Amino acid sequence: MTEPVIVVDRLTKDYPVGFWRPRPYRALDALSLEVAPGEVFGCLGPNGAGKSTTLKLLLGLVTPTSGTAHIFGRPVSSVASRERVGFLPENPVFYDYLTGEELLTYFGQLCGLRASEARRRGTALLDRVGLGAERRLAIRRYSKGMVQRLGVAQALVQDPDLVILDEPMSGLDPIGRRDVRALILSLRDEGKTVLFSSHILSDAETLCSRVGHTSPPVGSRRSAA
Repeated sequence: MTEPVIVVDRLTKDYPVGFWRPRPYRALDALSLEVAPGEVFGCLGPNGAGKSTTLKLLLGLVTPTSGTAHIFGRPVSSVASRERVGFLPENPVFYDYLTGEELLTYFGQLCGLRASEARRRGTALLDRVGLGAERRLAIRRYSKGMVQRLGVAQALVQDPDLVILDEPMSGLDPIGRRDVRALILSLRDEGKTVLFSSHILSDAETLCSRVGHTSPPVGSRRSAA
């Protein structure tokens, strides 16, 4: 039997709220899920339901209050769990004095690629996301939708097996949304696993093998003291 790519067991996250006497604010409450290899899994829910928190926990950007999560069989607290993962944050921010080509070359080298290979992959990815003609344009001159496309490209620069996308359609016009949808489906066809968050049901219906729905914890969303 094939092992899941992602295994989450009762994952919970509280944030402290307040200055003098902080109280725990529950952003995520006992989430459990599994994502299989080659699956497109959608994490759905309204704003404030813990979708982005879930992705940050999986990437080790924040630590859980309780519960466990594993990627490729390794705990998410391990740097090794992220070696085969690409990530697009909800609001990507890049060095805007670089060109798109320079940025992807830089990220490729951070991932261990040689400069020539990083440049080659960056050029191919810019073409793939529809930015080939703008590859030598400074990012400060990119529109919001172009920055979002660039963010998708940087998530793929090291050819990851798992791609995590936080609201990948954000800021895109209808053509951009169509192109990113097609890209996600092509990643699935290549055998990659995709986990993405969204609050748009039509995206999930078009793209997902399965979905999970998160909701704000009941009541005030504050855990017991």
